[in-house]
Amino acid sequence: MRQNCCHTFNSWRLNETNLITVRFTGLDNLAKNFEKYPQIVEPIVQKALKSSIAMAETEAKRRTPVLTGLLRSSIGGEQGYSFIRGLTAGVGTNVRYAIFVEMSDRAHHKIGEPHFMEKGVKAARSYIQQQFEIAMRELSIALTKTV
Repeated sequence: MRQNCCHTFNSWRLNETNLITVRFTGLDNLAKNFEKYPQIVEPIVQKALKSSIAMAETEAKRRTPVLTGLLRSSIGGEQGYSFIRGLTAGVGTNVRYAIFVEMSDRAHHKIGEPHFMEKGVKAARSYIQQQFEIAMRELSIALTKTV
C-alpha cells in the first residue's frame, strides 16, 4: 500500500484535511447543461482544471524541501501523478516519505519548507478562482449560443 500526498480540485485533500474547495453558484443549471451539452461544458471546465492544476503543481514544487531532488521532481512527474478525469483534477507524489516531509514542523529544511503541498495549493488559490471565473463566463457565452 502506498502513501500519497495529494490534492484534488473537488476536495483538495491531504490526509483528510480540506485545503481548497471550488464553489460554484448555479450548479443546478450547470449540471443540466452538462447532461445536455457535455461536448461544450467538459472542454471548458477541463481547460480551467488543466491550468489550475499546473499552477498548483508549480507552487508546490517551489516550496518543496530538496536534498536529492527526488521529491520535488516526483510531484506531478514520473513517480507522482497529475490527472484530469471528468470534472476532477489532482496533483501529488507517491514518494513514500513525502507525507512526513509535508507534515513535519520539526524537520529543518535548508531549501523549501514544511507543508509545501498545502502552502503551494493555497498560493495558487486566487489563480484557480480566476480560471474558474473565466470558465464560467465562457460557458455562459457558449451555452447562450447553443440554446
